Amino acid sequence: MKQILLLFVVTITSTMSFDMFSNYRRTDLGNSIDIASMKLLKEIYDKSSEKNVVTSPLGVLTLLSLYASVSEGKNREEIMRLLGANDYKDKQNVEYWLSDSYERLSEHYSKMDPGFLSLANKVLVSDRFTLNDTFAIKAGGYNTEVSSIDFSERKGAADAINTWSSQKSIGKINNPVSESDIDPATVIALLNVIFFQGHWFVPFNASETKEKEFNVDRSTVVKVPMMHLEQSLYYLEDNNMGVRMIELPYQETKFRMIIVLPNDIDGLPEVLRKASEKGLHESIFEMYPVEEVHLDLPKFEIKSKINFKSILQKVGVSSIFKNESTGIVKESSVVVSEVLQEAFVKIDEEGATAGAFTGIFAVQPSALIEPPPHIIFKVDRPFMFVILHDDIVIFTGTYSGNNMK
Repeated sequence: MKQILLLFVVTITSTMSFDMFSNYRRTDLGNSIDIASMKLLKEIYDKSSEKNVVTSPLGVLTLLSLYASVSEGKNREEIMRLLGANDYKDKQNVEYWLSDSYERLSEHYSKMDPGFLSLANKVLVSDRFTLNDTFAIKAGGYNTEVSSIDFSERKGAADAINTWSSQKSIGKINNPVSESDIDPATVIALLNVIFFQGHWFVPFNASETKEKEFNVDRSTVVKVPMMHLEQSLYYLEDNNMGVRMIELPYQETKFRMIIVLPNDIDGLPEVLRKASEKGLHESIFEMYPVEEVHLDLPKFEIKSKINFKSILQKVGVSSIFKNESTGIVKESSVVVSEVLQEAFVKIDEEGATAGAFTGIFAVQPSALIEPPPHIIFKVDRPFMFVILHDDIVIFTGTYSGNNMK
């Protein structure tokens, strides 16, 4: 009898490189996460009605990688293709690639100072089932705690997940699932939290935040609280992408936010399309320092609830929702039914706070340029933002003009 699998991700960030312009490295893993993240963001944006969205692709990709580590056939191949693995049809190569990428990344982040970055994984397995030995070993490689739970007690199961989420997110994501999200036939839930907290390397002066015009589109202008900063920053004009980009570093080493501003007021959809094809890293790693940037940036807050099932199907991961995997628990195969995420981001004068909760549910199968002395960078139209650690995309989203609280 095929049963139910749940996967949950929580990701939180609140924004502080003691060196303002760190030497960032570029890796194959970072490149693959970049492209996958941009693909997911484009589809999320396309489905959104208000066009203010935020997501943490890393949480979703981490859980998918763990699921793929014991999957076979098309289930594994589709996930590995999204993750950017080349030899995704060879199980031995898949295992090596995963252990050298997402498993190592989980281990690396779990050892960072929890005062500014925390990554935690947890497996909740139904008290009616036993983890497959291989999967248990793989979960251990991801620094995952394992607990038993009675999913037939739907309220108790939801409360347990929400309590864990709240604890790991320091109270930022308190109720990501409800009783109705829990199917009593659930076999397992995989949980993930990423929490990042800090401040801008150079904070904005709150006294300089003023209501200014923001172009929602060519015919709609609204007033938003606009922060102001004059500072040396990394910058790029990318005519191929049709954007200008600015980098805002945090005080924590190698954390930064990239603001991607389309040249055209209505240019964000086309920018997202191009980013989904080649990612942003090529442009990010061409940025150069400018002596003085006069930056106006909206102060905003966004919360998104995302059903990733249709999003993943759009980017080529559909088999896991139809075909069972047998390597998760000993007594049954499982099929993924839903992938959910709740995410938020808050940008203000001190820094950025962001978080996300993701759940995957499985059910029974039925060039060099001489920089000018200063640059005016006015973020007064829909734009994209990316929060990275080194070259790893942790959060990404879009802001289109209306504050979401």
